[in-house]
Amino acid sequence: MRLFAALDLSDDAREALAEWWLEASAHLDVADWRDVPSRNWHLTLAFFGDVIGDDVAELADTLADCAANAGPLYLKLHGLGVFPGPERPRVFWAGVEEAGEANELKGLVRCCRHAGHATLRKREDRRGRGKESPFRGHITLARAREPFRPMNLNILRKLPPLPEMEWQVETLGLYQSILSPEGARYHTLEEFELNI
Repeated sequence: MRLFAALDLSDDAREALAEWWLEASAHLDVADWRDVPSRNWHLTLAFFGDVIGDDVAELADTLADCAANAGPLYLKLHGLGVFPGPERPRVFWAGVEEAGEANELKGLVRCCRHAGHATLRKREDRRGRGKESPFRGHITLARAREPFRPMNLNILRKLPPLPEMEWQVETLGLYQSILSPEGARYHTLEEFELNI
C-alpha cells in the first residue's frame, strides 16, 4: 500500500478554499491544468511509499505516538506557487503554515518522517536515498497536464488573495493513496488524536 501521513482541513477551511479556487482557477488554462477534487485536499507531512505486512501496524503505532506528543496545532493559508518551478510546473499549490509561533508543525513533520525511516529502515528501496527535501506545507489544488509548459508568473499576480483562514488540527491521519487512470483516491486507514 502506498501510504502517507497528513493533516486534514477543517470543514470551514475547505469550504473557504473551494470558494476561492472556483474564482482563481478560472485564470488557469484548462488545457494545461486539471483540478484536484476538494475532497482530496490535505497537508502531507511525510510520504512513505509502498508499505507492506507488519510494517503498516508498526508505522501506525509510531504515528500514534507522534500525535500523542504533539501540542495544540493551529494552521493558516499562506502563499501560492508551483512545484518544482514556473519553467516546468507540475503542481499548483496553496501554502499552509502554522499560525502563531509554537513550532508544533515542524516537530510533527520531523516525528512523522522519522517514523517512516525507523519503520522502513531495512527496506531495499530506502537505501541510498539522498537527503529529504525541506518541508514546504502546501495543499495541491491542480496538477499540470503533459506536455509541461512554462507558466507565466503574471497569472499568479492576477489571482485573488487567499482567504484569511485559520483552523485547529485535532487529528493526524495515516492515508492510503490508490492510483487509477482517473487520478489518485485517498483512503483514511487510521486517525490519531493530537494532544490538545
